[in-house]
Amino acid sequence: MTLIAASLLTGCAADMARKQGESLIYEGEVEQGLQLLKEKSKLYPDDIKLRASFQRQLDITLSALLKEADNARARGDIELATNRYQQMLSHDKGNYRALEGLRLSEIAARQDSMLKYAREIKDNKPEEALDVLAQMLTDNPRNTQALKLRDEVESRKTREVTLRPGLAQSLKNPISLQFKDQSISSVFDIISRIGKVNFIFDRDVAPNLRTTIYAHDSSVEDVINLILTTNQLDKKVLNENTILIYPKRPDKDRDYKDLVMRTFYLSNADPKQVLAMIKQMVKTKDVYIDERLSMLVMRDTAEAVAVAERLIAAQDLPQSEIILDVEILEVTSTDLLNMGIEYPQKVSASIGVPNGLGAITAGNSISLDKLNNLNKSDVLVNIGSPAVTANFAHNKGNTNILANPKIRVKNREKAKVQIGDRVPVITSTTNNGVTSESITYLDVGLTLNVEPTLSIDNDISVKVSLEVSNVTDKSKTTSGNTVYTIGTRNATTNMSARDGETQVLAGLLSRTNQSTGNALPGLGELPVLNRLFGNQSDDNKKTELILLITPRVVRNLAIPSPHITTFESGTEGAISTSPLRLRPSSSIKINSTAAGSVMMPAPQPIMPQAVPEPAPQPAPAPVAQAAEDNPQAVTPPTGRGNGMGRR
Repeated sequence: MTLIAASLLTGCAADMARKQGESLIYEGEVEQGLQLLKEKSKLYPDDIKLRASFQRQLDITLSALLKEADNARARGDIELATNRYQQMLSHDKGNYRALEGLRLSEIAARQDSMLKYAREIKDNKPEEALDVLAQMLTDNPRNTQALKLRDEVESRKTREVTLRPGLAQSLKNPISLQFKDQSISSVFDIISRIGKVNFIFDRDVAPNLRTTIYAHDSSVEDVINLILTTNQLDKKVLNENTILIYPKRPDKDRDYKDLVMRTFYLSNADPKQVLAMIKQMVKTKDVYIDERLSMLVMRDTAEAVAVAERLIAAQDLPQSEIILDVEILEVTSTDLLNMGIEYPQKVSASIGVPNGLGAITAGNSISLDKLNNLNKSDVLVNIGSPAVTANFAHNKGNTNILANPKIRVKNREKAKVQIGDRVPVITSTTNNGVTSESITYLDVGLTLNVEPTLSIDNDISVKVSLEVSNVTDKSKTTSGNTVYTIGTRNATTNMSARDGETQVLAGLLSRTNQSTGNALPGLGELPVLNRLFGNQSDDNKKTELILLITPRVVRNLAIPSPHITTFESGTEGAISTSPLRLRPSSSIKINSTAAGSVMMPAPQPIMPQAVPEPAPQPAPAPVAQAAEDNPQAVTPPTGRGNGMGRR
């Protein structure tokens, strides 16, 4: 008895300790509650409930601390993360997740300083910054901030390498030139001194090449482009004031034309269609697609890539989407009147004979000798009692079946809604005396097919196909299989509607009037007495199907801006988004403080220094030389010569 009493007291104490510890945890005193449960578990090691409660509460606490620590470490709060990991270790010294978290927190603290240093030197010392980031990613390949900074530095380096140098602002200044059949080297010499630009000629440029140009109040850059194009030459800008000139030939293009590698990631367009467009419109050959990533890689000149970029921007658009709010209503009304007296249509009788001869029915035989011994007392006649039924039934009913599906579908795509049952149909096949059965399923119910077409101005055209079917009858075949009779109603149309406008398709009516009855001959045919001497059943059924469709535009096609849909694409021989033009000075933005800018009076021509006059009087001072010495004092030519070369 003493042992039993001690066990009861121990159990009560352990139970009270468990409840007290759990109460402290629920009140927010997690540390005290866990400490109490831990001490009492050691004090009462045989109490399973106490130990289970301690372990359960410990797991919950460790999970909450681990989640908080991981989130803090992910957002960069290393101090809070370290504190939470240490709390976990105070409860469980060998917790692997906490030890690993502390190690990663130490790495994160060290990487924070490295990341800060990399951000400080990324502009001036990009290579050193990349080395620091590579070391960080070696320790932690998932450091998102290091990955983002590395991509930023690499992108900047790529832009600096691929960025084509632009011409100086002085080449945007207006100039007027008049040369007739002059050496192209002399023309470029004048332009070089006026525009402060350097020209480097390929060795295959013909030294005796001559040109004629009349340009009034046009920019230096446009004049250079015009001279090069009219003489089958091309240029490559080396820096802001240095231009390389070479013959426009395929072999020279291969040597001097810089090619650009560009990767396009498509969001909506089909990569195969984009590939076909690029090959047809841009005539590029080096192009590759990856359908898995919806990616297209193109290698061509910068001008061709610029054209392809606009074409892809015009095609890679999200498809229009429409929500079709469909409401299908089937109204069925029934009216059944079944009233009258239902008399039996026949009376059955059986005749019995003695001595075990059985009843005399069709097909039985009996000898005449036995009939000689029969008399009327030996013959038993059993007449079945006829059943007479009185019907007084008048049933009416209305049934409404409503389906209201909402279908979201892309433009010019098909959508299908099917509501109903699948009726099994058994088919028997006999082969060499062996019969096998196969089961197929027939869809019975409501089937709706829609295909919308959305125009730019939100006009919606919807192809609708509706079919409603139901099982009207079933019967058995000679082999025992069930045969179903299916009743169907179909409607197919192409309707138009505006956004939010409801279109109604109604009038699919089905009416059935059936009248059956039975009566006594003669009396049952009288107009008034037909229900007294007979039974009459009138069954009227009407079904109407109504379809309501309300299309709503979710997203229409976003037409790109005009600079995407309409732009210059160069000539048939050279694709480019910058056409060959001679722009007037009024359309050119001039920086008056630009170094080397020369503002020439528009009416005065600039004459080459090496062109003499054929007249005996002395030639006027060379205009080009005067323009170089004093740009504001340009002397017009005098005498018979017009500064256009020999006549």
